[in-house]
Amino acid sequence: MNDVLEFIDELKELEALYQSGELREFDFALKINKYQRMFEEFERGMEQQNELFFGGTPFSIHREV
Repeated sequence: MNDVLEFIDELKELEALYQSGELREFDFALKINKYQRMFEEFERGMEQQNELFFGGTPFSIHREV
């Protein structure tokens, strides 16, 4: 839930920059990169967790065919 509140705060920051005329493409790029990294870290963690619990079983996402 904190991630959602943080995301809302950052959207409000972008809105304030837009309203003041200070918004730049760089501002968007920073936010996009931040959330892409967060998602990639989450995805890696989920893959590691799956392998820890299901590695070598028919439920593994990396099972050999």
